[in-house]
Amino acid sequence: MQQMQSAGGAGFAPQQLTYEQFQEQQRMRHEQEQAMAREALLRAGADRYSDRLRNLLVELQNLNAEIARAENQVQVQMDAQLRQLQAIRERARQAEHAIQSVLSSSTAMRQ
Repeated sequence: MQQMQSAGGAGFAPQQLTYEQFQEQQRMRHEQEQAMAREALLRAGADRYSDRLRNLLVELQNLNAEIARAENQVQVQMDAQLRQLQAIRERARQAEHAIQSVLSSSTAMRQ
């Protein structure tokens, strides 16, 4: 208080506010703070929403990659089984040819 009085004596007296002006100034400051707080909350909410969307997008991309890996694995297994079936068929053909050869030579011997 003494500093205000001494400052006032030096010609730097702060403008005196009436009680109503002081109350109005406090109300305006309070409204500004509330508006800034609302904006901050909205930005934070938007950030949380964006983060959730980004996390869900990453999860979806991971699931798509997992599906692609599973499809590749199924394709590799199918290809291996097809090769195995082809090898079995080839062995069956060879056995058929061997039987026909034995039968042909047996028939030729009988004659």
